[in-house]
Amino acid sequence: MVNEGRGGKGVRVRPAVVAAVAAAMLAAPVVAQAAPESPRAGAVSAESVATSAPQTYAATTTTAGGRTTLRFALDGGAKLSRADLDRVGAQLGLGKGSLRAVSGSVAQRAAAARRSAVLRCDKNPSWSDANGTLAARFNCHYSNINWGFKISARLQSIITSNVNESGVSWWRNGKRMPKNAGHVVGKSYHFHGTLKPVKHGDHVQFQDYMTFRVRIGGRPGTGSLVWAADVTAKK
Repeated sequence: MVNEGRGGKGVRVRPAVVAAVAAAMLAAPVVAQAAPESPRAGAVSAESVATSAPQTYAATTTTAGGRTTLRFALDGGAKLSRADLDRVGAQLGLGKGSLRAVSGSVAQRAAAARRSAVLRCDKNPSWSDANGTLAARFNCHYSNINWGFKISARLQSIITSNVNESGVSWWRNGKRMPKNAGHVVGKSYHFHGTLKPVKHGDHVQFQDYMTFRVRIGGRPGTGSLVWAADVTAKK
């Protein structure tokens, strides 16, 4: 894998085993993105996601590396029942009861306050959940972090458009840094990039936001995925 940034070495991400998210504003999305706020110390703040859609559903999963939130809104028809949501959740690899109906303007944070994960130099940890697989490496020789994200196979199975990725936003020791470039690409794309500069002991928080069209149970809609990570770089 080739990094988006300069001077970094590649990061390999294992294929995701599960699915959850939706992204690609080829059709006008029901889920809109708002500019993220600077995260609090010890917490990862994901892009705020607001929606006024009457039939919007969401699920959040957490791993040692961060948290991801899947949201989708169907274009019309009857609202999904609890049994319907559990069937969709099972299709996406989510636990029973994970998907829930949400309404109004809802701000989602991809991770709550918790201990930052340690990212060791030249190690290549990855974290998989129902939304996909995130990998990251502290490349101490070049003072950067290489990251990669792959949408899970199950989630890909319901995506019907390209994925519109906003580009990773990130903070170093609480200070907002220049954003990575975004992409409009196929759902199987290996998203990747470089965060620079990062030095030993730096606290780094980074997050991404994706949108796309979906088809669930024969019904079209729009989905979004927010993922975020909170790490401390160590040699």
